[in-house]
Amino acid sequence: MKNKLAVFFTALLSLALLPQVAAHKYFFGLTEVSYNPRTQHVEVVHQYTLHDVQRALQKQYGDDFTLDNPNAEAQIMRWLENQFALFDSNDNKVKLNWVGFEADFQNIWLYQEVDIAPTDFCRWRVSNNILMREFAPQVNTVNFVTDNGTDGVTLTRENYTKAVNCQ
Repeated sequence: MKNKLAVFFTALLSLALLPQVAAHKYFFGLTEVSYNPRTQHVEVVHQYTLHDVQRALQKQYGDDFTLDNPNAEAQIMRWLENQFALFDSNDNKVKLNWVGFEADFQNIWLYQEVDIAPTDFCRWRVSNNILMREFAPQVNTVNFVTDNGTDGVTLTRENYTKAVNCQ
């Protein structure tokens, strides 16, 4: 009876810990860069796992960092500016303007925009090492969306800057 009880509690504990283990099997972020004809701006939308971003921000700003802190938005903006950049077809760094962020219980979305209207993103370059310092297996995909389709780049810690290769 003791063995059955021990097996039962071991199995129960394993199931209870499964979500925490499963939550860290992969580290993936997605960014979409697209032109909005209504606003005539290039919009940049980043989506990441909330607890991974919070962990990175706590590491940088201290354990007391929370999203409801009055300084949180400014801290997120500075953190993002140091880890994400776009370069136009002339290899000039593109000025990204902060728009804001929103989060739910699982994800965080970070919004930026550019006050230009490119005809396409061919030969643009992107540098994105978001969360790569904190999580070695982090993979970030950046999709450039146009009327002609989507061209994407996949970035890793070893290669976090790439040019858009339009087809």
